[in-house]
Amino acid sequence: MAAVTETGLLPLASRPAARPEPMARTATLVACAAMVFQPILRPAGPGNSSPVDLLTVATVLVGALWAATCGRRLGAPYGVAAALLLLSGGIAGIAGPLPGISLVNLVKELALIAWCITLYNLARRPGVLRLLTSAFAYAAVVWASVLVAATLAQITAIEGISPTEGDRKLFTLGDPNYAATYWVVSIFMVFAAQRPRARLLRWFGYAMLVWALLLCQSNGGMLELGVGLVFLATYWAYRRSGPAGAAAVVLAVVLAGIGALTTNAVSEVRDWAQLSQRTELVNTVGRSGTSTEQRTTLMRESLQMYEDEWLTGSGPGTTKQLFQDRQFPYAKEAHNDYIAALVERGPLGVIGLLTLVLSAAWRSVRALRAPPGSRFAAQVPRPAGLVAALLGLTVAGAYYEVLHFRFLWALLAMVAVLASAPEPDGPDRPGAHGGLP
Repeated sequence: MAAVTETGLLPLASRPAARPEPMARTATLVACAAMVFQPILRPAGPGNSSPVDLLTVATVLVGALWAATCGRRLGAPYGVAAALLLLSGGIAGIAGPLPGISLVNLVKELALIAWCITLYNLARRPGVLRLLTSAFAYAAVVWASVLVAATLAQITAIEGISPTEGDRKLFTLGDPNYAATYWVVSIFMVFAAQRPRARLLRWFGYAMLVWALLLCQSNGGMLELGVGLVFLATYWAYRRSGPAGAAAVVLAVVLAGIGALTTNAVSEVRDWAQLSQRTELVNTVGRSGTSTEQRTTLMRESLQMYEDEWLTGSGPGTTKQLFQDRQFPYAKEAHNDYIAALVERGPLGVIGLLTLVLSAAWRSVRALRAPPGSRFAAQVPRPAGLVAALLGLTVAGAYYEVLHFRFLWALLAMVAVLASAPEPDGPDRPGAHGGLP
């Protein structure tokens, strides 16, 4: 259709596409940079801050400037859960014995929640979700390749070996559990985004990421990977054969686990690993029993401390300091998000955490059910990969404290975008023009 030429209108096909706002483009570029530099946590700064936090804060600030001028309806996913977590943390901090530590941790949590909200609203713009997932996937493959190359060349400065962690290769992530979880999430991000595009390069990326994961020597990381892979297998069976196929996969996994436990295969493998000459086996399978005992001790001590602060909790991030002050035998962080929510925030904190988990689960189901051709789903070819990563992190919360993991909140934002519908009057509506490439 063409309009009368005297009006100055152009045929619809030849009208120029709307240009994205400069502030939106800037915010998107900064957010992509934050995806790229997710593993750059060393050198550490004050308050356990990291170089990547500069990009995290920059994303929030530039995103806020864009939000103030964009004229669009904005959303705050997980708002109820975030409010409950912050409220319970604030009450516990005020009533608890270490308000200073609690305040610092609340500021960190507020920054992560703001980052999640910013990413959610940016990623609802055309093409932005694809850019964020691709940046994360490509960068992770590059970083893993750098670590593997440094290991082969024995470049200790890049390997990130710490005197307190033996020969575990931490790269710039600083902590073996954080490092392992990052590589696991990256594996599922590569699967979700199907980046690199070329299949051969993508399989090369998988190999590098699994190699980097093995270099961390983390039992928890391997468990997260296994949980995610079982979910993907179950989901594939469900799509192919319906509930019967999914049930068959779950039954096979359960029977295999029962068989390993009843035949003492686990303890035999652990004993064999402890006596081996390979430090990789000694530090992973061989120490699994010790790790379980340590976390059981932490749980017992945490619940013992909770008896003194049962109503409000002791305050966010105060567990380790209180263990030290009260001379507990094993003075460490809680290493368990669910126990930490109870001990540090009280019953209201547990409700907040469960609300977050249930909200993420509901959005994950919606993301999986989204039609492949919808605007958001089309940007992530395999959304089940993001859900698998989130499921792995949910399990990891039973033996790590993953709520302060930066990429957890990025995943939550991405799943929330996939679960949402395009605005009927926004630039992301079906058939809209413009947006970022």
